[in-house]
Amino acid sequence: MHYMRIIALLLLCPLSLLRAADTAMAATAAAPTLAEFAAWLRPLAAVHSVQAEYRQTRHLRSLDFSLSIHGHMAQEQGRRLLWATTSPMRSTCIFSEDSFQQWDAETGKITSLSAADMPWLKVLFSCQKQWLSGDLDALATDFSIEPLDDHTLRLTPRRQEFQLFFTQIEMRFRPSYDAIARLVFSEKNGDSMQMDFFNIRNNEPIPKQLWMLPPK
Repeated sequence: MHYMRIIALLLLCPLSLLRAADTAMAATAAAPTLAEFAAWLRPLAAVHSVQAEYRQTRHLRSLDFSLSIHGHMAQEQGRRLLWATTSPMRSTCIFSEDSFQQWDAETGKITSLSAADMPWLKVLFSCQKQWLSGDLDALATDFSIEPLDDHTLRLTPRRQEFQLFFTQIEMRFRPSYDAIARLVFSEKNGDSMQMDFFNIRNNEPIPKQLWMLPPK
């Protein structure tokens, strides 16, 4: 019997060690607090402009179909924001708090709207600015915010206007915490849109011609 107890202990010891290791790993992988995450985002305060290329992947659940769009973007913090699509079609949109312009390559036309024409323009511009700048204080007004891991936040909309379009947004920052690497929008009908950003350049001069329509 004495030997049987020793054998049983020898068999149980590795299992206990494995459980202890699993517990330690779970503790290590625990999501940070929102205050910790906010502190890591301090490098964003020094970002006044950003330029990047992007890939937008739109997935339609009902058709099990995905479409990818490629382009580039530029943002002057708090002033204006540009989205340019280069493939599979070409178009450019320029947002500011008070105006919206769109150039379409197929028609060659430029559409211009003001905040008077589109009352929700300021809200749209403000939301895009907050998403791209990672301003958690501003985002907390319209979203509940939950850290998922050391680089990812989940935003759940509080405002009814947003709830009509999407159920949540996942926002992933690059390791240096000075830019957003990915945005994923989940919609009520099961569709989703993922924006991946790469070749990100912070605080580099944005060429003036970039803001001209039609593009030069």
